[in-house]
Amino acid sequence: MIESSLVVGIGSNVIDQEYKVQQAIEALCSMFKRAKFSDAYKSPPLSGVGDHYTNAVFAGVTSMSMADVTDFLKQTEVDAGRDALSRAEGRVDLDLDLVIWDGRIVRPKDFGRIYFNIGYRQLLADGAFQYNV
Repeated sequence: MIESSLVVGIGSNVIDQEYKVQQAIEALCSMFKRAKFSDAYKSPPLSGVGDHYTNAVFAGVTSMSMADVTDFLKQTEVDAGRDALSRAEGRVDLDLDLVIWDGRIVRPKDFGRIYFNIGYRQLLADGAFQYNV
C-alpha cells in the first residue's frame, strides 16, 4: 500500500472558532495516520477587516488519493457550517486547505501566508515530517 503525506491548513473566524478548529483536528486525526498538529493560534484577517482567525496546521499520511482527501476536507467544511451564505458574509465556520501533498506544494499562495507558516514551522521544529514509512 502506497502512502502519501499531507499538510492541511485549518482556520475559522466565527464566535466558536477555537471549538471548530479543535473539532477539525479531531476529524483529521481520526481519518489520517501519523497525525501531528500545531498549537492553535490567532491571526488577523488578510484584508485587515473583520474578525481574527484561529488557525492550526495538521500533518499526516494516508493511502487515500489526493482527490479523495480534498473531497473529505470539503465535506468536513460543509458539516461545520460552511456554505454559500457564510462565504458571502465573510464568515468562515471552517476552512481546510490541502497545502502540501507528498512533499509538493499544491497551494503556493497559502504556503507563503504567515497564518500557515506559524503552524508549519512549529511542526518542522517538532520533527513532524520525519516519517519512518
